[in-house]
Amino acid sequence: MTTSPAVDPSASADRLLGTPLWQHQVDLVRSPARYRVVCAGRQVGKSRTLAVLALHEASTKRDALVLIVSAGEAASKRLLEDCAALALASPLLRGSVLDESKSQLTLSNGSRILSVPASQRQIRGWSVDLLIIDEAAFIDAEIWRAAEPAIIARPGSRVVLCSTPWGSADHFFRQLWRRGMDAPDEMVAAWHWPSSVSPLVDAALLEHWRDTWPAREFATEVMAEWVDDSGAYFSTAELDAAATVEAMVLPVDGASAGGVVGGVDWGFSRDANALTVLAARPELDDRGRRRFWVPYVREAFGLAYDDWIDELAETASGFTFERLVCESNGVGAMPSMVLAKRFAQGGLRDVVEPVTTTAVLKETAFGWARVLLAQGRLALPREPSLLKQLRALEFEQLASGGMRIAVPDRSGHDDVAMSFCLALHGALAADVPEGWEGGEVVGSTDDVLAQDDTYDALEWAVDYGDGGGWDRW
Repeated sequence: MTTSPAVDPSASADRLLGTPLWQHQVDLVRSPARYRVVCAGRQVGKSRTLAVLALHEASTKRDALVLIVSAGEAASKRLLEDCAALALASPLLRGSVLDESKSQLTLSNGSRILSVPASQRQIRGWSVDLLIIDEAAFIDAEIWRAAEPAIIARPGSRVVLCSTPWGSADHFFRQLWRRGMDAPDEMVAAWHWPSSVSPLVDAALLEHWRDTWPAREFATEVMAEWVDDSGAYFSTAELDAAATVEAMVLPVDGASAGGVVGGVDWGFSRDANALTVLAARPELDDRGRRRFWVPYVREAFGLAYDDWIDELAETASGFTFERLVCESNGVGAMPSMVLAKRFAQGGLRDVVEPVTTTAVLKETAFGWARVLLAQGRLALPREPSLLKQLRALEFEQLASGGMRIAVPDRSGHDDVAMSFCLALHGALAADVPEGWEGGEVVGSTDDVLAQDDTYDALEWAVDYGDGGGWDRW
């Protein structure tokens, strides 16, 4: 039976957008449930499905409002870009696109698609026809409570929540998904999309992964299942408890965070360039100890080093960097030198600090993070790239007595986790316990290059001084 694109999102995908949906996607978009909830693995077409739903709602109704809420700023931009790309590629829809910006797509029928990061300030006050929550498992319950009432005043309004598995059993996404799986009805229905649902999946490769990946990683990333934390350096529970930063601070407002320390990881091959900013809270905890938080995280794929250096320089015009610690291993040596020169030319002569990332540095920095998490002195944003990569960190006790901490290659990227590690290294001296100095064990020579040795080895053209103002923290 033929159905009209006006009433069937699947038909919209076929005729208006020219992108036929796969069967598991059709089942979702045709569901009449008020709340539709999807737990998904890798490469199952989640983003495309959400874009099709958003465009169908906006293109088939006058003055409709679709609100997309994403866990991170980058994700919110990416999903709106998917919507715009589909509309502009459609001969039937491209003429109806009146306005396209980073946060809004407006059609000639008066309908709009808004995409915003998870922030109560940006969510409250809207009355929407379709509410889409992307990476819902990473969104705080207070954000959900602020977003959900947006559908109450629009007849026939609905909600779609999608995410990879994350968080505790009492998180709203997991509870809704469990309800929809156990007893689907006209109010709530749920779907489980492991990677195997995709018709493009290589079955032989999938079985190879099943045999060679650790069970925990395979279950989470491929099978889209919640698992325990055995083998993980950071537990889901402690990361979830620390993820209390409602909205990240954009560089334009960076001065509000006060003096900060940054960590830069240089991307190579499939990895991204990454920056993590770490700041100190003005208020001490009840024992008089300094408290820390992460106001900003940036992960940039496919960005040339020159463009990344330009962005870092622009970021420094907003944030007040006391130190910017850059990885100088391998490909990081030359771009770190160029970045240091760029900062020096801009009057920030003693800010950039290149370091060699070693097992000892990672053990020290991540170990300090565990202490801060245990003491409730570190607040993280609910940024999926940061939380996922920290959760993917595994540890191995070495015969020498040290520890190897890394995101396994099979688990994906580690760029944001490493930029966080470098920021921690740069800030450690602000919370340094007796017997430690500059983030390293006093007297230890365990393959950690001293700061001056690092500069000499790279033949820095600029005299960087002694690390600038970090000790004022």
